[in-house]
Amino acid sequence: MAPTVRRLESGEELAFIKSVRVPFLEASTGGADDEASDRRHAARIDTQRAFVVEDRGQFVGNSIVRTMDLTVPSAPGRRCPIVPMGGVSMVGVHPTHRRRGFLSQMMERMLDDCRSRDEPIAGLIASESIIYGRFGFGLSTDAAVYELEASRSAFSRPVPEIQLRVVEKDEATKLLPDLWEQSRTGHAGEPNRTAQFWDDIFEDRPEERGGAGPLFFVVSDDGYATYRARENGSVLMGDFVDVVVEEICSANPESEAALWRFVLDLDLVGKVTFRRRRVAEQVRWRMKDPRRLRTLHVFDRLYVRVLDVRAALEERGYPTEGRLVVDLLPADAGRDGDPAVGIWSLEAGPDASECRPAPGAQPDLRMQVTDLGSLYLGGVKASTLAAAGRVEELTAGSLGVADRLFAADPAPFTVTGF
Repeated sequence: MAPTVRRLESGEELAFIKSVRVPFLEASTGGADDEASDRRHAARIDTQRAFVVEDRGQFVGNSIVRTMDLTVPSAPGRRCPIVPMGGVSMVGVHPTHRRRGFLSQMMERMLDDCRSRDEPIAGLIASESIIYGRFGFGLSTDAAVYELEASRSAFSRPVPEIQLRVVEKDEATKLLPDLWEQSRTGHAGEPNRTAQFWDDIFEDRPEERGGAGPLFFVVSDDGYATYRARENGSVLMGDFVDVVVEEICSANPESEAALWRFVLDLDLVGKVTFRRRRVAEQVRWRMKDPRRLRTLHVFDRLYVRVLDVRAALEERGYPTEGRLVVDLLPADAGRDGDPAVGIWSLEAGPDASECRPAPGAQPDLRMQVTDLGSLYLGGVKASTLAAAGRVEELTAGSLGVADRLFAADPAPFTVTGF
């Protein structure tokens, strides 16, 4: 019998997790810790949204859609709207079955599943970035890793004095989720966090610490920071400790700056590394010597696939008024009947917007569905994509209209993985 793609059934969750290990090169030791980890992850699988490739009774491919939502750009002075999103995850095909079309079949099933649940967008964080553009996922947010020597981190002007408290894990579990939810609507590009996501953070398993110690938690009234220490030699011999900042979270720029200052002013600290930060990091402009904030790495983060063009474009906010007619072409691996494909008219403004099909209308811009996914959160300009040959301007001046309409302030970024 030929291999088949099907939905996962109840009772197969543990076999699914064991299948995921193969394409992600995470072989199990067979020990109690790995078995406990597999069972913990299996308990969180929604079989209605998980898909497998089965060959002669064995799973040789796997994928899942998580029921999620995403903050999208807002109109000026407002909090970011939240839009339902299908979070594509755990996608892989075993090396024995690559290049046989199973990934495409699973992706088709997952996107249909999202449409059936009225999720106007799907999103993913790619382990291999070259794969997903052909299915209509456009790169939407980037992130950066920074390094700063604590002794050379002076700010040009003092940050406000705010009350900060270092708290134990038990108290952090009660405070951080609400602080996170308050802050994430301050910028586009941030998925929600489930109770299971927070459980993983607070469990803080040793194998996921990168050689550093357990988490510290510091909180303010409207934000928090989580960080860990990595020893380099002996403090008693005059060596310093490196600090890895996992998250600094606040919708208030002054409070966020005070949290940066807190971790930079810790005693006995040499270098501080900040993970998953904005590419346009605002703290750089607070520093006396901006050069000292070294960019170690800039990497792609969230990819967005627009499934329901009308809902997706009407639910986000716009900074100004404007009208565009856009001809959306299929993704490279697109199939017949993709409801996103066609000519769409968008009339948008800060107070309201309307998007509707406009067959036969003269388009202002032409692009693939993939490129709309990149534009959607405002992380890249239409004019930039046009310069790269990805967007075609058919009406003079329409690129400028698109640049203004799809702008997002602040720029989108994504901390949460899935």
